[in-house]
Amino acid sequence: MKVGLLFCMLFVFHSSIEGQNLIPNGGFELLKNPTCDNPNQAFAFLDNWYVLDATPDFFQGNCLLDESGSYFWDRDVEAYQGRNFAGLSSRWNSNATYFSEGIATRLSQPLEAGVTYFFQVAVLNRGGYQGFDEDVASCNLRPNKHIDIYLSRDSIRVDNNFSNGTSTTNGRLAARLADEAITSRVPAEDWTLISTCFEAEGGEMFLGITMPLGTFGDLPPCAAQSTSGVFRSFYYHLDEVQLTDTPDQLEASLSFCEGEELTVDLLDLLQQPILEEATFIWDDGVQSAQRIIERGGVFSVTAEIACGAIPIVLDIEALSCVPDVYIPDAFSPDGDGINDQFLPFIQTSGTIVRYEWIIFNRWGASVFRSEDPTEGWEGISRGQAAPAGQYLWKLLLEVETLEGPQILNKTGAVFLLK
Repeated sequence: MKVGLLFCMLFVFHSSIEGQNLIPNGGFELLKNPTCDNPNQAFAFLDNWYVLDATPDFFQGNCLLDESGSYFWDRDVEAYQGRNFAGLSSRWNSNATYFSEGIATRLSQPLEAGVTYFFQVAVLNRGGYQGFDEDVASCNLRPNKHIDIYLSRDSIRVDNNFSNGTSTTNGRLAARLADEAITSRVPAEDWTLISTCFEAEGGEMFLGITMPLGTFGDLPPCAAQSTSGVFRSFYYHLDEVQLTDTPDQLEASLSFCEGEELTVDLLDLLQQPILEEATFIWDDGVQSAQRIIERGGVFSVTAEIACGAIPIVLDIEALSCVPDVYIPDAFSPDGDGINDQFLPFIQTSGTIVRYEWIIFNRWGASVFRSEDPTEGWEGISRGQAAPAGQYLWKLLLEVETLEGPQILNKTGAVFLLK
């Protein structure tokens, strides 16, 4: 029989939409038509996404990839999560034409004015390709590598004008991803979670992800050295796109054994991607994501992020993990409602997983036995009132606590009074 409550770490998080991802099919797993095709033709298979410009790639984990289709394709690349992922390329040709691939989606609900939203995407930087000698130091390699995030109330579109080297969009530039994992010209060995945040104007229903747009300018002289017709190109894989509002507050409740130490790691405890680059400031001024707690209480922490601050409240309880057992040395089963039963009084924050309570008479014969901690001896032996006198007892108790099982094995004597 199990009674009592085992206190363990309990987490409760609060935000206005509870971390709901506003980007449908952010992992690129839902398909309209699961037929295998070349990645540069397969993006049309995706549900909820559409092409902004050029021919973004879509890789299906169950489809055989022909690596000869692109300099950047690699059949050994696996999705960050699930089976599928996308690919975006940007290319500036030596004939002054260019393309910047982009994709967009309709959000599951409009954004609210003044609310700060958190954007995250898994990125695998595939490096770049240049159609000229790497030793040409004077060659201007603009635009700088980055990924842009656009928002719009209406369906986003991109318009290119190759005559003057510009591209425009009806979307509003909400954020620019330019982390080192993105700007590096060296291909990455693994996926990296990249995040940013921005404030909504209100009513935005579409989000676009594009390679650099804007004015590319005149080609530098070194572009003429290209033998492939490509002045510069670079490429990224994308997976697990998320957009959520930033929480108003995060809360967590947890317990530990009194007299011990509790190591709190806020990143591990809260498991919120928005906190990965946060600075944590505790109410006593300590700045750290990790903290050793030696007492119970309510602790306040502020997580400072790029777009504001998130309050964190920790309710930490110090529990007595060793069971406290009191056993009377006398009882009077006379029916007056006072001290009529003989049983242990057990206080524990753990779960009782084993309980044996046995009473013996003076000759060692068992007169009462129970495995129920709520059941006591009422002074009855073989259906009749037991005589007054001394009786022996034995208690075996096993309690599961935060520190593991605690076992008590006790014996003693009690007087039955008349």
